[in-house]
Amino acid sequence: MTMTLSEIITVLKDVGLFKELIVAGKWHDRAPEELANRTVLDLSYDSRTVEEGTLFFCKGLKFDPKYLTMAANQGASVAMAPADYSAQLKTSEHPDLPQVIVTDIQKAMATVSRAFFGFPDRNLTVIGYTGTKGKTTSVYFTRHVMAKALGKVVAQLSSIDECLDGETFIPAHLTTPESLDLFRMMKEAVDNQMKYLVMEVSSQAYKKSRVFGLPLDIGVFLNISPDHISPVEHPSFEDYLACKSEIIDNCRILVVNRECSQYDYLAEKAHDLGKQVISFGSDQSAADYQYRLGEHGYFTVTTANPALPKLDGDFRVMMPGDFNVANALAALTVAAQVAPVSEDFRAGLAETTVPGRMEFIKDKQGVVACVDYAHNYLSLTASFNFMKHEFKDGRLIVVIGAAGGKAESRRKDIGRALSQYADVAILTSEDNFFEDPHQIAADIKENIDNPDLEVIVNVDRKAAIEQAYAMAKPGDALFMAAKGRETFMHEKGKDVPYQGDYQITKQLMEK
Repeated sequence: MTMTLSEIITVLKDVGLFKELIVAGKWHDRAPEELANRTVLDLSYDSRTVEEGTLFFCKGLKFDPKYLTMAANQGASVAMAPADYSAQLKTSEHPDLPQVIVTDIQKAMATVSRAFFGFPDRNLTVIGYTGTKGKTTSVYFTRHVMAKALGKVVAQLSSIDECLDGETFIPAHLTTPESLDLFRMMKEAVDNQMKYLVMEVSSQAYKKSRVFGLPLDIGVFLNISPDHISPVEHPSFEDYLACKSEIIDNCRILVVNRECSQYDYLAEKAHDLGKQVISFGSDQSAADYQYRLGEHGYFTVTTANPALPKLDGDFRVMMPGDFNVANALAALTVAAQVAPVSEDFRAGLAETTVPGRMEFIKDKQGVVACVDYAHNYLSLTASFNFMKHEFKDGRLIVVIGAAGGKAESRRKDIGRALSQYADVAILTSEDNFFEDPHQIAADIKENIDNPDLEVIVNVDRKAAIEQAYAMAKPGDALFMAAKGRETFMHEKGKDVPYQGDYQITKQLMEK
């Protein structure tokens, strides 16, 4: 994998991102003859990883030019930046380091990365999921169903795990990776003979151009609710919806929840762009594929549109909750468009488990615990409703917090959800970032309006889980929200090691 400076400039010009090339204080519209064939051997946006021949991207709202100097000292052969850093770079020390100046560094990084790694998307059927909730579960359902039907040729990118060889899973750090990492991983998947990629595509992925230039064979829009509204994410619901709906611009087929609050707008936009629209939903909707709920995870699917592959039959998910049935039907709908419908669909769905998603543990005394990543109003109320239905005889004891520094409106929603369903709420740390966890807990508590709800504040998350279990009686149900199996906590700019909700709970309950 290599690219010349001339090739890099050409791909940037093709999408209108190139401004100029600066070498030793002189501006150029193309690479000078002596630099035209300068070869880039690798890409990086982290100066610590730069080696001889690397193209270094100067990205970030508050990019510090000292990192460009570090990259140059370590052998960077080309720099790409949104502005001229010649003064800070000390061109006398690096006279022949060309700076490619671009109009948008995030889009430029995506464009060059895709080309550098050989347009790996062209060798994959790419399926992208977006939605306020359910992305991860739906990705897991889809990958399991497709892998059962098609074999070990399905890669996965999710907020929990990444799988690039069809069978090995490694922990993920972002819902959607930075574009450079994304295309590098896609190239690895292609090298591993993968034929399909199922991935989450967050609103931030479009807002920050992490998936700029990436075409999707199928884009799936699960749902949307007023979440992620904050100064550091989306300033308004309009901005949130606009970013999420970019999936329509970039997909060939749109699979959309017929009961999504913005269905009419999404379908209208897709039709105006000439995209095929396939809908899924309950039997109370006018969806192309419809589900009828049974009990204990069973549901029946009916194909209402005879022009589509027939999916009729009985299915089951092993993760309880009505919301998981909708996610499962989204996965079945996608799979039916890329693989022959067979019994493998039913088996793959029933075998699907998602680490940290509605995982149940029960002790010898009859106390039940559920660990889940639920963190917003929609997912919390759906989970709490299921818990209250399944475990009627005891209390629902919830251990919960909220992330610091973002989506502050979520604290109000957490308070509402707790007020509606919980008997005991232990407010604790989730990912505090730079906020005081006591203040986060106070914000949640301020929005609890159920006088019968017992509220406890314990910002030590491990101690909070231990406290919840210590107060539980036979028949009670515990619910640990938001962290699942994650083994780190974001605290003051660092990832602090954390044992994990599931791991702590399992250890307590198996004593």
